[in-house]
Amino acid sequence: MIGAGSFDRRIDVQRPAESRDAGTNAVIVSWSTHLASVPASIRRASGREFLDADQVQSERRAVFTIRYADVVVTDRVLADDGLTYGISDIREIGRRRFLELQCEAIQ
Repeated sequence: MIGAGSFDRRIDVQRPAESRDAGTNAVIVSWSTHLASVPASIRRASGREFLDADQVQSERRAVFTIRYADVVVTDRVLADDGLTYGISDIREIGRRRFLELQCEAIQ
């Protein structure tokens, strides 16, 4: 069981919105806040460094647990640590009680 005291962090969930530039007709993606100041718990998953195209790359993973809400994998999470995380997987815990957001930090 997850207690209310576990939700000691605040996150924002942002959703992408597409629009077109009037002059060039190019697609412009902007992010707007979908859920603001959501209570969450965070569990840092393993991180790693690796070489990609002769550059050192790092990977940070985190798992956020929130109360059940309208969240999809195309959304992203703004954490209170200043990092932005892309959602890679969403798992429902219980019957619409909680969500586990599997995330990776966006460079």
